[in-house]
Amino acid sequence: MAIDNNIISSLGAGSGINSSSLVSQLVEIEKTSKQDRIDTKRETYETQISDFGLLRSALATLQDAADLLMEDDSFSAKNATFTESTALLPSKLGDDAPVGDYTFEVLAIAQAQSLSTNATFSETSDTVGKGVLTFSFGQWDDALDPPETFTVDTDRDAFNITIDDTNNSLAGLRDAINAADEGVQASIINDGSGYRLVITAPSGASNELQVTVAEDGGTPSNTDANDLSRFAFGAGVAGANQQLIQNQTGADASLVVNGLTVSRSSNEIDDVLEGFEFTLAKAAPGEVIAVNIFEDKTTAEESVRGFIDAFNAFLEVIEPLTGYNEETEEDGSLSRDATTKSIISGIRDTIADAIPGISSGFTSLAAIGIRTDLDGNLSIDEDALTAAFADNFDLVKTLFAPVTSSSADKITVNSFGTQTVPGSYDVVVTNDPAKGNLVGVASAGTLLADINGAGATDYDFTITVNGKTSETISLTPGSYADEDALAAHIQSQVNNDATLIANAGKVDVIWNTDHFEITSRTYGSKSNVSVTAVGGSAADLGLDTGTSTAGSNVAGTIDGVVGFGLGNVLLPELNSDPYGLTLVVQPGATTSTINFSGGFGRELSTLLDQYLQSSGIIDTREDNIDDKLDTLDTDQDKLDRRISAYQARLQAQFLAMERIVSSLNSSGGFLDGIMDRLPFTAQT
Repeated sequence: MAIDNNIISSLGAGSGINSSSLVSQLVEIEKTSKQDRIDTKRETYETQISDFGLLRSALATLQDAADLLMEDDSFSAKNATFTESTALLPSKLGDDAPVGDYTFEVLAIAQAQSLSTNATFSETSDTVGKGVLTFSFGQWDDALDPPETFTVDTDRDAFNITIDDTNNSLAGLRDAINAADEGVQASIINDGSGYRLVITAPSGASNELQVTVAEDGGTPSNTDANDLSRFAFGAGVAGANQQLIQNQTGADASLVVNGLTVSRSSNEIDDVLEGFEFTLAKAAPGEVIAVNIFEDKTTAEESVRGFIDAFNAFLEVIEPLTGYNEETEEDGSLSRDATTKSIISGIRDTIADAIPGISSGFTSLAAIGIRTDLDGNLSIDEDALTAAFADNFDLVKTLFAPVTSSSADKITVNSFGTQTVPGSYDVVVTNDPAKGNLVGVASAGTLLADINGAGATDYDFTITVNGKTSETISLTPGSYADEDALAAHIQSQVNNDATLIANAGKVDVIWNTDHFEITSRTYGSKSNVSVTAVGGSAADLGLDTGTSTAGSNVAGTIDGVVGFGLGNVLLPELNSDPYGLTLVVQPGATTSTINFSGGFGRELSTLLDQYLQSSGIIDTREDNIDDKLDTLDTDQDKLDRRISAYQARLQAQFLAMERIVSSLNSSGGFLDGIMDRLPFTAQT
């Protein structure tokens, strides 16, 4: 710093010229044009980065509006009118509810079976005995009181409650039943004479309960006042098998829908009309409730108009970026940007073009009265739009929202992906999906009599389902009406096994003429069933020596290319046009034509996603600008070094000049009067 100051202070010292100022001006002149170019480029690039952020935000808002056109609520929404009633209370109307007029008449409401203990307890902490209670669902023959014949409901699995030292009390039994969360409710009520356990089944005639007991230490004797058999309600005559009192039987709800009488086990009904849920509050024979379900076109029309507003707002946001900016009175920073131009062009083309996958009906937005004005905004021909929604709503739905169809009932489209290309695809099934099954050998003719009189473990067995082996399966000895009832009990016990529930899946068990058959509910090559006899009489069931056949995966081609089959699901080849379709194939399917159209909403949203996604064209363009800014930083460093060197060179040159001038000035002073001092020249 001292050297520089010395140089600067020396400049102009000899010549009298302000050399320091002159150097500064020369340096400024040398630097200005180059610095201006760098600063101008930097300002342009930084403005473009900022404006690309605004463009990205505007595109995301436009994509939100396009996504609304794909939602089920937009074009599948339903509405309904109802006759006011206190008997039938509507609770939910789904998008899949069928359009039409319906009448309902509530003949009877469902009720739940109620059981209570015959014995009373002095305290809720009284012991109840130890062992396992098995709760089975089904229906009692109520012709007798108490009932004696029970038919198992094969659609509901039994469940077990274990009572041991940790919960051996009336309260512990209640809590264990409730903790099972199987729809059975247990409560303790003091009726004035003592505490009774009240067990309430789910409502419905086929949800009544059979409660069988396996005491610790053997078969219940009903001689010990503390044994667990006090909670039995099993088939057969009253006694050790049936200690609970039936206070109320289960009953189904009954109603008439458009003249057809139907029954349901619950008063909360969601499967009479798909998508329409309601509650039966009371029986009201003779009272007819009218329900009219219709398309909610208002939601769809609002979505379409909302998109048009969103697009016009999008243009308003990007106009200062891509056109003339009235605030700055200059063209926007992206007005000549090729990337931005391609984005806007792609969006306009999607709006104007026919929608891929739609071959007839409304194939473009213009077909329903949506026009592009001279200024680029979208406008609506109100008459055309109103007519389209009123007369051809299904075609409007196809225009905007994704639609799939299959020409075969046994081949259905479960889903599609964002990469699925709209079009028509031929499906050929070359191998049916199959479930693993076990076909037993003929059972002994005395099987029913034998098992009804057998010991608790005589018919124990283990079963392997889909590669997972169960714990020991025990069949409860009792009074089975026929082999079908026994098959239902086997199915219930297998499906109640904790190991299989957690790891394998469930099975179906049937009696076929003279043998049992067990079938996995899972399709695929890993589906299998086999049985190992454990108890001394288990072989009499004919299952351990039966024929076990593994399941198989579906196989076939999609669009002429071999697909991937897993269970009964067939998937297209990776990265093929139909990739993303998930086809569910049922046995017996042969061929089908699958049609898929994504609709305008999906087409535009997919395009916008390509712009907005990581490593998309906006990301790439921003990275390119960042690289240019980095280059400007390098250019700035180079310029600063060059100007510094230039300044130093000028300073050195002017310093040399000053020294020469100073030397000349010194020489001039020496020469001044020299004539007077030379010999023979002195003045006299």
